Amino acid sequence: MQLIVNIKDNSIAEKILWFLTSFSNKGVVVKQVDTDATQENLLTDEYIEENWRELLMGIKSDPEYYKSEQYKLDRGEYLMEKYK
Repeated sequence: MQLIVNIKDNSIAEKILWFLTSFSNKGVVVKQVDTDATQENLLTDEYIEENWRELLMGIKSDPEYYKSEQYKLDRGEYLMEKYK
């Protein structure tokens, strides 16, 4: 699982980072990314058009989800919205 958290207060961010890194011996990998410089360009149309392959390759697929009833419900909801 991947978790992305945007924290504006640096003192809170440091505390959360400290807490999460305490789980590193359990296999948790913490990666701190400074998004201030890239936030504006992160998901613009141009960025997506230029980097769509990398974005798709970064998505981890869960085969069990696609077999589940929840997937069927989510997919049906998506299609109903799409073809209104």
